[in-house]
Amino acid sequence: MVEAFVILSIVSVILLVMATVILIGKGDSLIAGYNTASREAQQVYDKRRVRILVGVLLIIVALALPLFGILLVLGYKEAVLVALPVTAFVLVAATFTVGHFWAKKKR
Repeated sequence: MVEAFVILSIVSVILLVMATVILIGKGDSLIAGYNTASREAQQVYDKRRVRILVGVLLIIVALALPLFGILLVLGYKEAVLVALPVTAFVLVAATFTVGHFWAKKKR
């Protein structure tokens, strides 16, 4: 289980680097869906707010992954098997909700 913690920690560091790149404005191509959307669809959203939303989401995930790794090392495999998908669902739902109501440009 220590291997799982090491792997999750490495992924966490990679996500923190990606979040930093996105938050400083150099990683717009890393934002899934936004970069490939049409110009009209991109005009609906405030690019700065989308960057903040995705960057914060990546930071939250990057902080949660080592916690799940610690739980695995401590022997709470069953708890992780339940908590990980629930956490993922909640984060995705929150991201879509915040993106819809906060990141859209006000008219």
